[in-house]
Amino acid sequence: MEWDDLLRKHLGEFGRFQKLTSLLAIGVGPTFGLSLVAMTFLAATPEHHCRVFGNTSSVEHRYSTEGFNLSIPLENIGGTWKYSSCLMYKNSNSTESSSNETTACTHGWEYDRTIYQSTIATEYNLVCGRSWLKGLGQSTFMAGVGVGGIFFGTISDRFGRRPTTVFCLVLHLALSTGASFTSDYGSFIVLRALDGAAVNGLYFTAFVLALEVVGPSKRNAVGMAVTLSFAIGFFVLSVLAYFLRTWRNLQLVQALIMYPLLCYWWVLPESPRWLISKQRFTAAKDVLKRAARINKVTIQDRVSDLLAKPAESNENTKSFTIIDLVRTPRMRKITLTMCLVWMFIAGVYFGLIVGTTDLAGDPYVNFALGAALEIGLAILGSMGMGVAIAFSRIGSISAPFVTLLGDVWLPLPMVTFGAAACAGGLVVFLLPETLGVPLPETIEDVENGKPQQSDNDSSANYTNPRTEHDPFKNMKHLSLDNFHPWPLSVRIN
Repeated sequence: MEWDDLLRKHLGEFGRFQKLTSLLAIGVGPTFGLSLVAMTFLAATPEHHCRVFGNTSSVEHRYSTEGFNLSIPLENIGGTWKYSSCLMYKNSNSTESSSNETTACTHGWEYDRTIYQSTIATEYNLVCGRSWLKGLGQSTFMAGVGVGGIFFGTISDRFGRRPTTVFCLVLHLALSTGASFTSDYGSFIVLRALDGAAVNGLYFTAFVLALEVVGPSKRNAVGMAVTLSFAIGFFVLSVLAYFLRTWRNLQLVQALIMYPLLCYWWVLPESPRWLISKQRFTAAKDVLKRAARINKVTIQDRVSDLLAKPAESNENTKSFTIIDLVRTPRMRKITLTMCLVWMFIAGVYFGLIVGTTDLAGDPYVNFALGAALEIGLAILGSMGMGVAIAFSRIGSISAPFVTLLGDVWLPLPMVTFGAAACAGGLVVFLLPETLGVPLPETIEDVENGKPQQSDNDSSANYTNPRTEHDPFKNMKHLSLDNFHPWPLSVRIN
């Protein structure tokens, strides 16, 4: 007996056990979304200017128009003249400006504290010539996310969904908390990179666990629900950032609010499907008994025993690796296409969502509105999808540096994002259509274009889903002898 058959006929596709497990998976979504874009506020860069009079000068003099005119040159930025953020007059300490010579900020910077009291950018002066370090922080985090997806995906396949989820949760809480107490920027980005690996492993392992315990008819709904929980983290971040205007408090609180999830050690079940695939039948029966008790159904022992037969018969079947995704021509085409699509779209997405705080208006409102767009997105996972997700992090890693292109030409970041989005959309046309046709079960099916045959139409195939029959066979043939495309009044005889 197959696992899906047991769900349909005996346990139930979406009983209380499956609903509880799904809710637990949904619970980790917000922390993943929050962590992905936390640098939007942690490393926000407020308005700033060179500190030109040293620490002994008065605030009034530093920010007075007269003081700026004598100390800070004007720059034409996007057609608007503004005081420079990175340059100062060499003779800025004098009472009148006799020379237009400028230099880089030599005494540090003064920051506008109206919106952000303290950020990583203000504490470590990640502005002007050091602004690339801000992008490096987000890029290393995304690199950790990509590595974590592959690493913890392998770990969960070997040791189980439950222990991997709990381990990633504990690791995430420890690293996220520790990042708020770092004394230098290098330590911060290292902890954030490791945290990226942990939080990605937490999210996608819980995601897979939820999909493995629910029936086929409910998997799409559960997958969408877990994905939508991702966006909740964006809204939580905007609220926390609004009330916590210092980066250390924001980093600490966004970790502390997730500590109740430690209860997963006691309440999160293991995936019976994974246990059966590993031939751990005794443990699988224990989980099934618990599930049946929660669902208030009875599963006879003979039904549980039937699950062991397919697993035992597949004991010597070939195990696939990532290499198999590019070993054959058609699989290689599909894999590379998916990687390109995810790389382009993820880069554009994270570049735009992080950039919402740079738009005119309140940065917290802008970010919340941008987060609302996430509600329409969906993410699914498997080994092949895991590779695509890993490639998507290349785009995410690049996104912070693309924004720096604005220093060369102000519209260049948006032009780059627009071109990447178009490229990602165009390469989708290289993929085969799957609408209304059975999906291929093996690599051979993909290469031969022969999925499982549909019960209703055996002529459909993977590469050409259209059936080989005449759609007009029941219609009378039209004669064109008396057909004229022109009205009688203008027809030329």
